[in-house]
Amino acid sequence: MPIKVKHYAAKTISANNSLEWELLLSEFLVGSICGVLAYMGFKASVLLIFIPNLIISVSCFLMIIFSVFLYFKHKKTPSSR
Repeated sequence: MPIKVKHYAAKTISANNSLEWELLLSEFLVGSICGVLAYMGFKASVLLIFIPNLIISVSCFLMIIFSVFLYFKHKKTPSSR
């Protein structure tokens, strides 16, 4: 007896350049928490806490800046339709 499998093909979505506020908010919260932990690690002179949290915090804030930059860059350029 053959097994029947229902397969639903992936639907295409339009890739627009809108800011995803939930993503930006979660990156900001993670960056802030890691920034506080990095500051506490710096004050306590514990490099095992300071360095990884600093890297994560800086990368989160850079991703936020990059996302906002791309949003405004794509908003200025007219769409070619």
